[in-house]
Amino acid sequence: MNIQPILDAFPLPAKRGILSDIDKDAAEAAIDKIIANPAEAAKALADKLKDPSTEGSDVQARHAMHATAIRIPKADRSARKTYSEALAATLADKRPDRVKGFIIRQLQVCGGKEAVPAIGKFLTTGGLADDAAQALLAIQDGAAEQFRAALPTAKSDTTLRQTSLHGLAQLADKASIPAFLDALVDKDGQCRLLGLWGLAQVADKATLDAFLKAEQKETGYARNQAAHLAFQFAEKLSGKDAAKVYKHIQDTRKDPTEKHLVELAKAAL
Repeated sequence: MNIQPILDAFPLPAKRGILSDIDKDAAEAAIDKIIANPAEAAKALADKLKDPSTEGSDVQARHAMHATAIRIPKADRSARKTYSEALAATLADKRPDRVKGFIIRQLQVCGGKEAVPAIGKFLTTGGLADDAAQALLAIQDGAAEQFRAALPTAKSDTTLRQTSLHGLAQLADKASIPAFLDALVDKDGQCRLLGLWGLAQVADKATLDAFLKAEQKETGYARNQAAHLAFQFAEKLSGKDAAKVYKHIQDTRKDPTEKHLVELAKAAL
């Protein structure tokens, strides 16, 4: 597909780098042409992308790809899926990381379950893991499996481990309870907090004892955060289980700076 005539409908930046003189009708017509042939257009657009730091400007291709990602979900469901699949497939090609990151961010806008496996592969790639995580959280469908699959590989990388634990906690993934429990003894404090958050999100009372045992060991800022996660956990419980959390806060928060937590627990009881 010759994509250049379509790209010519999108403006080039003026001298100061500002886009101007946009012909809205021409741009809309160009997007219509992309939507009419989504698979070939997605591949052709991806091939026009460059790493701006080393290869020069690709502003027209980025503009066209992003504008299509925004519009295509509302325009045509079938075309959206085809466009998403084709964009996801380009991630397997040899491309600069900055290009792949941009493609992943477009999939965050227009992608569905069909793109999830291709995106998930980048959860263990430094520099792209955050983009992949944000896209998966936006799509949600099938995302938890990708975060769970990434965790074993991420064990040797604290940042990547945090990314996957955060995703699983955000999704309140019940199947990840073992991973959250493992995180409670992680050497990294942020991972421990993410483990507590995950357990609070799922709120399975069978994990309550492990949660309370772990949260009271935290210190400083993390100790305060852990207490607030305990309140979140309690709010999802009822009766004796919720009361157990509030009594735990009363019994473990003795420092004068923690008086407000004790008062909150008393009020909840």
